[in-house]
Amino acid sequence: HNIIKHVTATLLEVRPGLSSSSLMTELSADAVELLVFGELYSDIHEEFVQQTKEQDTNLSNKVRDLCDHVKDSGVDSGVESSSISQPAIAALRALPQVHTPAEKLSHCVGFLESISEHFSTLYQGKCIDADTLLVMVCQHVVASNVDHLHAEVAFLEEFSRDEQLLSGKEGYALITLQASLHYLESLEEFFTVLGPIRWEHLELDIFIFL
Repeated sequence: HNIIKHVTATLLEVRPGLSSSSLMTELSADAVELLVFGELYSDIHEEFVQQTKEQDTNLSNKVRDLCDHVKDSGVDSGVESSSISQPAIAALRALPQVHTPAEKLSHCVGFLESISEHFSTLYQGKCIDADTLLVMVCQHVVASNVDHLHAEVAFLEEFSRDEQLLSGKEGYALITLQASLHYLESLEEFFTVLGPIRWEHLELDIFIFL
Protein backbone atom coordinates (compact mmCIF):
# COMPACT_ATOMS: atom_id res chain seq x y z
CA HIS A 1 0.00 0.00 0.00
CA ASN A 2 2.80 2.41 0.89
CA ILE A 3 4.56 1.55 -2.37
CA ILE A 4 1.47 2.54 -4.35
CA LYS A 5 1.23 5.82 -2.43
CA HIS A 6 4.92 6.54 -2.99
CA VAL A 7 4.81 5.81 -6.73
CA THR A 8 1.66 7.91 -7.13
CA ALA A 9 3.17 10.83 -5.19
CA THR A 10 6.38 10.63 -7.25
CA LEU A 11 4.40 10.56 -10.49
CA LEU A 12 2.42 13.65 -9.49
CA GLU A 13 5.63 15.43 -8.47
CA VAL A 14 7.38 14.66 -11.75
CA ARG A 15 4.28 15.37 -13.84
CA PRO A 16 2.46 18.17 -11.93
CA GLY A 17 -0.07 18.45 -14.73
CA LEU A 18 -1.56 15.16 -13.56
CA SER A 19 -2.62 16.85 -10.32
CA SER A 20 -4.33 19.76 -12.08
CA SER A 21 -7.72 18.45 -10.97
CA SER A 22 -9.14 15.88 -8.58
CA LEU A 23 -10.26 13.80 -11.56
CA MET A 24 -6.77 13.74 -13.07
CA THR A 25 -5.26 12.82 -9.70
CA GLU A 26 -7.78 10.00 -9.29
CA LEU A 27 -7.10 8.68 -12.79
CA SER A 28 -3.35 8.78 -12.12
CA ALA A 29 -3.76 6.82 -8.90
CA ASP A 30 -5.96 4.27 -10.71
CA ALA A 31 -3.28 3.87 -13.39
CA VAL A 32 -0.59 3.22 -10.78
CA GLU A 33 -2.81 0.63 -9.07
CA LEU A 34 -3.42 -1.09 -12.38
CA LEU A 35 0.31 -1.32 -13.10
CA VAL A 36 1.26 -2.52 -9.61
CA PHE A 37 -1.51 -5.05 -9.20
CA GLY A 38 -1.09 -6.23 -12.76
CA GLU A 39 2.33 -7.57 -11.78
CA LEU A 40 1.82 -8.53 -8.14
CA TYR A 41 -1.89 -9.26 -7.78
CA SER A 42 -1.72 -13.05 -7.71
CA ASP A 43 0.87 -13.12 -4.95
CA ILE A 44 -0.86 -10.42 -2.92
CA HIS A 45 -4.30 -12.00 -3.28
CA GLU A 46 -2.97 -15.41 -2.26
CA GLU A 47 -1.81 -13.92 1.03
CA PHE A 48 -5.36 -12.78 1.77
CA VAL A 49 -6.74 -16.16 0.71
CA GLN A 50 -4.52 -17.87 3.28
CA GLN A 51 -5.30 -15.25 5.90
CA THR A 52 -9.09 -15.72 5.58
CA LYS A 53 -9.07 -19.43 4.71
CA GLU A 54 -10.94 -20.53 7.84
CA GLN A 55 -13.65 -17.89 7.42
CA ASP A 56 -14.20 -18.72 3.76
CA THR A 57 -14.26 -22.45 4.48
CA ASN A 58 -16.88 -21.96 7.19
CA LEU A 59 -18.99 -19.86 4.82
CA SER A 60 -18.74 -22.47 2.07
CA ASN A 61 -19.73 -25.24 4.48
CA LYS A 62 -22.80 -23.32 5.64
CA VAL A 63 -23.81 -22.63 2.03
CA ARG A 64 -23.46 -26.33 1.23
CA ASP A 65 -25.60 -27.24 4.26
CA LEU A 66 -28.24 -24.73 3.13
CA CYS A 67 -28.28 -26.21 -0.38
CA ASP A 68 -28.77 -29.68 1.08
CA HIS A 69 -31.63 -28.41 3.26
CA VAL A 70 -33.27 -26.72 0.27
CA LYS A 71 -33.04 -29.87 -1.84
CA ASP A 72 -34.53 -31.98 0.95
CA SER A 73 -37.41 -29.53 1.56
CA GLY A 74 -38.13 -28.77 -2.09
CA VAL A 75 -38.12 -25.02 -1.38
CA ASP A 76 -37.20 -22.55 -4.13
CA SER A 77 -34.57 -20.35 -2.53
CA GLY A 78 -31.65 -20.74 -4.91
CA VAL A 79 -30.09 -18.49 -7.51
CA GLU A 80 -33.11 -18.78 -9.83
CA SER A 81 -35.57 -17.66 -7.14
CA SER A 82 -37.59 -14.52 -7.92
CA SER A 83 -36.21 -13.01 -4.71
CA ILE A 84 -32.72 -13.01 -6.23
CA SER A 85 -31.40 -10.27 -8.51
CA GLN A 86 -29.39 -11.80 -11.32
CA PRO A 87 -27.46 -8.55 -12.02
CA ALA A 88 -26.48 -8.45 -8.33
CA ILE A 89 -25.24 -12.04 -8.51
CA ALA A 90 -23.24 -11.20 -11.64
CA ALA A 91 -21.70 -8.12 -10.01
CA LEU A 92 -20.55 -10.03 -6.93
CA ARG A 93 -19.21 -12.92 -8.99
CA ALA A 94 -17.17 -10.42 -11.01
CA LEU A 95 -15.07 -9.45 -7.97
CA PRO A 96 -12.42 -12.18 -8.44
CA GLN A 97 -12.10 -11.29 -12.13
CA VAL A 98 -10.75 -7.76 -11.56
CA HIS A 99 -7.53 -6.82 -9.82
CA THR A 100 -7.66 -3.22 -8.61
CA PRO A 101 -9.52 -1.76 -5.62
CA ALA A 102 -11.32 0.73 -7.88
CA GLU A 103 -12.69 -2.03 -10.11
CA LYS A 104 -13.69 -4.23 -7.18
CA LEU A 105 -15.42 -1.33 -5.40
CA SER A 106 -17.31 -0.54 -8.61
CA HIS A 107 -18.70 -4.08 -8.63
CA CYS A 108 -19.61 -3.78 -4.93
CA VAL A 109 -21.61 -0.65 -5.73
CA GLY A 110 -23.28 -2.42 -8.66
CA PHE A 111 -24.11 -5.35 -6.39
CA LEU A 112 -25.89 -3.18 -3.81
CA GLU A 113 -27.63 -0.97 -6.38
CA SER A 114 -28.93 -4.03 -8.23
CA ILE A 115 -30.44 -5.45 -5.03
CA SER A 116 -32.12 -2.13 -4.25
CA GLU A 117 -33.47 -1.76 -7.78
CA HIS A 118 -34.67 -5.37 -7.89
CA PHE A 119 -36.76 -5.10 -4.76
CA SER A 120 -38.04 -1.63 -5.61
CA THR A 121 -39.40 -3.10 -8.84
CA LEU A 122 -40.58 -6.41 -7.41
CA TYR A 123 -42.35 -4.95 -4.38
CA GLN A 124 -43.67 -1.61 -5.57
CA GLY A 125 -45.22 0.49 -2.86
CA LYS A 126 -43.11 -1.09 -0.12
CA CYS A 127 -39.95 0.39 1.35
CA ILE A 128 -36.89 -1.36 2.71
CA ASP A 129 -35.20 -0.66 6.03
CA ALA A 130 -31.52 -1.29 6.74
CA ASP A 131 -32.14 -4.56 8.61
CA THR A 132 -34.18 -5.98 5.74
CA LEU A 133 -31.53 -4.84 3.27
CA LEU A 134 -28.92 -6.72 5.29
CA VAL A 135 -30.92 -9.95 5.00
CA MET A 136 -31.30 -9.36 1.26
CA VAL A 137 -27.57 -8.83 0.89
CA CYS A 138 -26.90 -12.00 2.89
CA GLN A 139 -29.26 -13.96 0.64
CA HIS A 140 -27.35 -12.78 -2.42
CA VAL A 141 -23.96 -13.46 -0.83
CA VAL A 142 -25.08 -17.03 -0.16
CA ALA A 143 -26.70 -17.47 -3.58
CA SER A 144 -23.63 -16.15 -5.42
CA ASN A 145 -21.30 -18.49 -3.49
CA VAL A 146 -18.19 -16.53 -4.52
CA ASP A 147 -14.89 -18.24 -3.79
CA HIS A 148 -12.74 -16.48 -1.18
CA LEU A 149 -15.21 -13.65 -0.57
CA HIS A 150 -13.64 -12.85 2.81
CA ALA A 151 -10.31 -12.52 1.02
CA GLU A 152 -11.85 -10.13 -1.50
CA VAL A 153 -13.21 -7.93 1.29
CA ALA A 154 -9.92 -8.07 3.21
CA PHE A 155 -8.10 -6.96 0.06
CA LEU A 156 -10.42 -3.97 -0.25
CA GLU A 157 -10.02 -3.10 3.42
CA GLU A 158 -6.26 -3.02 2.97
CA PHE A 159 -5.87 -1.28 -0.39
CA SER A 160 -8.88 1.00 -0.91
CA ARG A 161 -7.86 4.64 -0.80
CA ASP A 162 -9.49 6.96 1.71
CA GLU A 163 -10.95 9.13 -1.03
CA GLN A 164 -12.61 6.06 -2.55
CA LEU A 165 -14.23 5.06 0.74
CA LEU A 166 -15.31 8.60 1.57
CA SER A 167 -16.99 9.19 -1.79
CA GLY A 168 -20.31 7.74 -0.62
CA LYS A 169 -21.43 4.72 -2.62
CA GLU A 170 -18.13 2.83 -2.49
CA GLY A 171 -17.69 3.16 1.26
CA TYR A 172 -21.30 2.29 1.99
CA ALA A 173 -21.21 -0.73 -0.32
CA LEU A 174 -18.06 -2.08 1.34
CA ILE A 175 -19.43 -1.53 4.86
CA THR A 176 -22.67 -3.32 3.92
CA LEU A 177 -20.76 -6.27 2.48
CA GLN A 178 -18.58 -6.41 5.61
CA ALA A 179 -21.69 -6.37 7.81
CA SER A 180 -23.30 -9.17 5.82
CA LEU A 181 -20.25 -11.41 6.18
CA HIS A 182 -20.07 -10.65 9.90
CA TYR A 183 -23.76 -11.51 10.27
CA LEU A 184 -23.38 -14.74 8.32
CA GLU A 185 -20.42 -15.69 10.51
CA SER A 186 -22.62 -15.29 13.59
CA LEU A 187 -25.23 -17.76 12.35
CA GLU A 188 -25.04 -21.44 13.21
CA GLU A 189 -27.00 -22.29 10.06
CA PHE A 190 -28.57 -20.29 7.24
CA PHE A 191 -31.96 -21.80 6.42
CA THR A 192 -33.92 -20.33 9.34
CA VAL A 193 -32.87 -16.77 8.57
CA LEU A 194 -32.24 -16.93 4.83
CA GLY A 195 -35.07 -19.22 3.78
CA PRO A 196 -38.14 -17.90 1.90
CA ILE A 197 -39.48 -14.59 3.25
CA ARG A 198 -43.15 -13.59 2.98
CA TRP A 199 -42.59 -10.05 1.78
CA GLU A 200 -46.29 -9.21 1.74
CA HIS A 201 -46.34 -9.46 5.55
CA LEU A 202 -43.30 -7.28 6.14
CA GLU A 203 -43.78 -3.86 7.66
CA LEU A 204 -40.93 -1.95 6.09
CA ASP A 205 -39.42 1.47 6.62
CA ILE A 206 -37.75 3.40 3.85
CA PHE A 207 -34.31 2.70 2.42
CA ILE A 208 -32.91 4.62 -0.50
CA PHE A 209 -29.48 3.85 -1.99
CA LEU A 210 -28.27 7.01 -3.69
